[in-house]
Amino acid sequence: MAAQLRWRIVTRELRDGAELPRESDMLAEFGVSRPSLREALRILETEGLVRIRRGKIGGGVVRRPTVTSAAYHLSLTLRTHEVTHTDLATARLAIEPVCVALAADLPDREEIVAELTRLVDDAEACESPAEFNAAAHAFHLRLTELCGNTTMMLIAGTLEAVWSAQEDHALQADYRSDPRARRMSIASHRRIVAAIEAGKGDQASREMRKHLSDMQQVMTGAYGSSVIKLATTPAGSHLRAVPGSPGAGPTAPGTNCGGTPTKRSEP
Repeated sequence: MAAQLRWRIVTRELRDGAELPRESDMLAEFGVSRPSLREALRILETEGLVRIRRGKIGGGVVRRPTVTSAAYHLSLTLRTHEVTHTDLATARLAIEPVCVALAADLPDREEIVAELTRLVDDAEACESPAEFNAAAHAFHLRLTELCGNTTMMLIAGTLEAVWSAQEDHALQADYRSDPRARRMSIASHRRIVAAIEAGKGDQASREMRKHLSDMQQVMTGAYGSSVIKLATTPAGSHLRAVPGSPGAGPTAPGTNCGGTPTKRSEP
């Protein structure tokens, strides 16, 4: 039963945010006992595919897989293998530059450049370290989404979300941003956007590689390369979903520090 419902969710037969059929209807359709039905729903809830509402308006609500939920499950696997921040940073360094090169090769990149430029401007307007950290990651996440290749977008976005969670943990540990590192980050982002605008994929890739290397050294240099931390839930708010990505699901509205609307994963 869980397998059949899972298939309906991933094939969009059951839409994201839709309510599951009534319990009585599912009992009749699948010919199972109530305990079996509830166990199947618990399986799907554990996988992050269903949110169970309890109380008078109880029932199941569909939640399609997202970069956020994928990042949670990936972080479980990485933590089990005692992956360090340096190991994670190396993987990110290998993948995100490819996304940048793909974006630079797109024929309709004018809108991409305009949106990325707005995100850099938003980051530059931030005041607190937490706001700037969120805005900087929004740039990276949006760039992976706009690369034009869904598989690369999801892989890179998932890694970016896991890395973002690590920096959020550092912020919670009284992380203070380095003003020089912040200026370097903004300047790097602008060079990356300029290379994309010029259609220079190789240059854009080199700029991204250097940027990631520099910024990752700031964090690992300050906090070392310990084993990565875990998210708390598949939809943990500190794992950011790629805005507008396939299956991103319901998001809470908000704005970043520059005033541009953003989408964040449900708590």
